Amino acid sequence: MFCVIQKIQKKKPDEYGFPKELLVDTDVYTVDGEEITVYSHHYSEERFERPILDAYKISIHHSYRENGEVKKKQWAICTMSYYDLIEYSVEDKIIHSIIETKVSEMGISKGKLYKMIYDKLNPIEEAIRAEYQQTEEYKVHQEHMAILSTHRNVRNEFENIYGSGTYNRIYDVFGNVRNKEYLEQLIAAKGTADEARKAQEEYKRRSEQEQWKRFEDYFKNGGGGSSYSSASNSNYNENEKTMLKEIYRMASKKFHPDACGDDGSKMKFLTKLKDQWGL
Repeated sequence: MFCVIQKIQKKKPDEYGFPKELLVDTDVYTVDGEEITVYSHHYSEERFERPILDAYKISIHHSYRENGEVKKKQWAICTMSYYDLIEYSVEDKIIHSIIETKVSEMGISKGKLYKMIYDKLNPIEEAIRAEYQQTEEYKVHQEHMAILSTHRNVRNEFENIYGSGTYNRIYDVFGNVRNKEYLEQLIAAKGTADEARKAQEEYKRRSEQEQWKRFEDYFKNGGGGSSYSSASNSNYNENEKTMLKEIYRMASKKFHPDACGDDGSKMKFLTKLKDQWGL
């Protein structure tokens, strides 16, 4: 059993190559009476031509003897154009339900099928890729991908500092400043925003400390019908134990070291309470 790849010619070229240009969009919205301009992007409708008509018909052949006579059987897998080999894999071009039937008829696994195919196809694909990488289409497309990747990374870093939705109000996809006034407003407000954030974090920290202290004192002082120092064989009934399990479940999420960032003392205390409650 072996793979055969036959080079054929298509009658028509591929209809679409990659777009030739990456363009800036300007979108204007009104939010609470304020007019907001946001800069987005799109590709041009004009695309590169793909004139090469080469295609590759992939099939599996099997020769065998039956009653002393040599017989042949073959299974068509798929046909991939020159440009398909640049953009897709064999798995993308096949109908999987049909392949399941064919490998069953062949008596092999899908893994063995794909190995046979790629052993033959890889050298062809490598040669095509090397050739395609010399074209203007490839170079322009790579440039577009680099621009978009940089845009995403810089936008994420910027919005981690200044807030969601701010970057596209200032910069276009090429990194050009389109709204200098709004940028200056953000920079001026940054110090005030940092102070407010620090105050909120401090309030949250103190609030959690107070909540934990109340929780700890409640059970140390015998809250819920049992003292913290009582024996582990508690006298809670089943309904009370159900409620305590729910309390433990919720508290363990809140006071796990990964969640609250302490040295684990809160979780150790909570585990001790669980034992005291007889859960």
